[in-house]
Amino acid sequence: MTRKNNLPSEPTDALGFVTRGNAYSRNGAYEKAIDSYTKAVELQDDLADAYFNRGVSYYELGEFQLAISDLSRAIDINPYDDNYYGRRSLAYIFADEPDLAQADQDRCEELRN
Repeated sequence: MTRKNNLPSEPTDALGFVTRGNAYSRNGAYEKAIDSYTKAVELQDDLADAYFNRGVSYYELGEFQLAISDLSRAIDINPYDDNYYGRRSLAYIFADEPDLAQADQDRCEELRN
C-alpha cells in the first residue's frame, strides 16, 4: 500500500525558494527562512525580493549589518521600492547610524509621493 506524502516538494527555482522562505519567516523560523532565501539568490542573483526578505530575516534576528548589506543589494537591484528604504532605515537606527537612517526615510517618503 502506498502512502501519500503530504510534505511540500523541494523548490526547483528561485521563486520557489522565496515562497518557502516567506512561509518560514511568517512562522518566525528566520534561520530556515535565511537558508531558503540564500538558495534563491544562489539561483538568481538579481532577485531583489530574495535579498529584501533575507535582510528582513536578519533584522528580526538582530543581525543589523547583515540586514543592511542585503537591503542595500535589494536597493541596488530595484531602487524604486520604498519598502526597501523604509526597512533599511530601521536597520540603520538599530546599527546606531541615524544620519543614514534619516536619508533612507527621506528617500522612502519621496518614493511614496
